[in-house]
Amino acid sequence: MRVETFLTLTLVPLFLSAGFAQQPPAEPSSAALIEPQVALANGTSEWMLTAGPAWGVSLLHSVAGHDYLLQSVSWGRILTDPIGPGALRGRFQWAVEVVPLYGQYAPEKTYGVGLTPIVWRWNFERRGRLSTYAELAGGGLWTQDPVPQRTTTANFTAHLAYGVRYFIRPQQAFVASYRFHHISNGNRLESNPGVNAHVLQFGWTLLRPRA
Repeated sequence: MRVETFLTLTLVPLFLSAGFAQQPPAEPSSAALIEPQVALANGTSEWMLTAGPAWGVSLLHSVAGHDYLLQSVSWGRILTDPIGPGALRGRFQWAVEVVPLYGQYAPEKTYGVGLTPIVWRWNFERRGRLSTYAELAGGGLWTQDPVPQRTTTANFTAHLAYGVRYFIRPQQAFVASYRFHHISNGNRLESNPGVNAHVLQFGWTLLRPRA
């Protein structure tokens, strides 16, 4: 065997292997950076702040034309590990929501506050940066003027909602949601027309895993 051939067959593989060994490790993917194992785990608490406009609709004898701004702050805790089949698999969360501002600007201006002690939120399994949820809630609303007119300033509320979190950090996410919002005096008066509205809300959420 010629010396040149011997050197080629022995030294070149050594140089190549040394070069590969010195390469820096691959950067973790963006999905790995934002999906820690503790996100949305059992025992995690969540603070969510959202706000957005609402458009009243005439549905089920409700009074149309009630447009307002709705702001909400909620705190909740995830109570289960993942349960359920297929696409419905998720985690159950109980939350309490405060409405610091109900600002109605049509058909007349009025303001109010609300409390929703029952928020049942179902968190579907995460898909990368996205985490969707559905919720059912009920509470109360107190306003300066009757809503709707000629009814009462103290009403019951209920809503159905579907939302999505977009994680920007392991425990922080932007939130966008749609809710169908219902306001009613609960048949405490002879007239109970109620208000139904489509609500779009946008905001931010902070998740804190159990220590």
